[in-house]
Amino acid sequence: MFRVLIVDDTRSVHAFVKNLLLKSPGIEVTSVYHGEEAIEVLKQKGDFDLILLDWEMPVLNGPETLQAIKTMQLKTPVIMMTTKNDPDDIQRMFSLGIHEYLMKPFTIDILFQKIEWVSGRTFSYAA
Repeated sequence: MFRVLIVDDTRSVHAFVKNLLLKSPGIEVTSVYHGEEAIEVLKQKGDFDLILLDWEMPVLNGPETLQAIKTMQLKTPVIMMTTKNDPDDIQRMFSLGIHEYLMKPFTIDILFQKIEWVSGRTFSYAA
């Protein structure tokens, strides 16, 4: 089972991503709406196979959540999801330890391309 944690406060994005992932056999999804919830879930459940992390959220934003994850010394790869497209912002996130960057809005093909690249696995999904 490939375990994915979705961290995003936008309910429509949350539902879109979760529904797409759940259609792919072998993917288990846990979802939360801000960084503080993500940290609690990670403390309880440990490492996931992948974290899809929104940048702009209440309580703890994406960069703050990423830093907290790194202090927990988890090995979970992180894909940052955002509308931000400034090259300096993108580079800063890579320097903080993200594995990939996903611009919103995105398609199912792009989502799975990024997930497959980061995980090294191939998934079947409905386009």
